[in-house]
Amino acid sequence: MKIVVETLGEFEAALKSMKSGQIAQMHYDVYATLFPPGEPDQDARARAAAVAKTHGCVIENRPQDPQVIFKKTI
Repeated sequence: MKIVVETLGEFEAALKSMKSGQIAQMHYDVYATLFPPGEPDQDARARAAAVAKTHGCVIENRPQDPQVIFKKTI
């Protein structure tokens, strides 16, 4: 799912609108904007995980790309 967001609120709205099986992927730069200071900060990871869980998503970190994937599971 291609989404363009600038705020955490916009990102959460996008996650809420996704259907089961859809993914939202973001480059580390965008991730750092939404969950400062970004990868590999443990607090940023915890905040991202909480948002993912709230919206029925799981997270996959792909440092080789570098991007973070949010996959809707419900």
